[in-house]
Amino acid sequence: MEDDIIRNRMKLEELDGFEEWNETLNVLTSHESIRAFQSKNISEGMLEAIIMAARSAPTSSNLQAYSIVVVADESRKEKLAGFSGNQKFIKEAPIFLVFCADVYRLKHVTKRQGYEFKADTLEMFLLASMDAALTMENALIAAESLGLGAVPVGSIRNEPLKVAAELALPKGVFALVGLAIGYEKEGTRRGVKPRLPKQVTVHKETYSTEGLEDGLNQYDRQLILRKTYDGRRVSIAGEPEREGVDYGWAEHTARRCTRPETIAASASLRENLKAVLEEQGFTFK
Repeated sequence: MEDDIIRNRMKLEELDGFEEWNETLNVLTSHESIRAFQSKNISEGMLEAIIMAARSAPTSSNLQAYSIVVVADESRKEKLAGFSGNQKFIKEAPIFLVFCADVYRLKHVTKRQGYEFKADTLEMFLLASMDAALTMENALIAAESLGLGAVPVGSIRNEPLKVAAELALPKGVFALVGLAIGYEKEGTRRGVKPRLPKQVTVHKETYSTEGLEDGLNQYDRQLILRKTYDGRRVSIAGEPEREGVDYGWAEHTARRCTRPETIAASASLRENLKAVLEEQGFTFK
């Protein structure tokens, strides 16, 4: 409770005199990814409230080009965990939601009404992906507002065809992101991870790099002091460890971006995602 009071006081100071703080803002700014869950189930009422919140998210042109698969079966969660880098918290969580970009339903409705579907474009995939991402974020916020822990799972894209087969996803449906939800295990939290300074990510009127270097240096120092990346350093094949380089956000991020596939857990994962999406019924004109 004392930590919450201190954190909220710091938020108000950063907002320069803004005093209309509320519980919604507190939930939004207190997010911490939770990766260890109790075996305790969440109530049906809680789950329905989370789903309702997700379905209330903004959607482009009311197309609602998303679907949510609710997974509670233990064996299915175990399989999905295996497809997602063997992350055991997926199996631990009583509920695992899979948010899908979905154009199958739009194709069905177009054909049903006697028309030819011609919206097979990159824009449609982006639209469906944004719809799915927005529903996931609403579900995350709703879960945390109910006192639950949660973590988005991008590694559901590691083995997309296996996930599609397990969830019986038809052509035109792609599992974009998962969300593990449950009661957190005691001692799981490490503290809210700081974000890049506002001067780095927020621009007035036009994009500016004026405060970029100062902001990056400030953020690096902050994460180095927090020991955020202790035991989590990314190695680059064929390159010796650099001497005298502080390992903060910049070094960690740069190493992850040396090859696209290093963003995933293995060099073979997500490497051919475009081909997989095309096989799953999406096109990118």
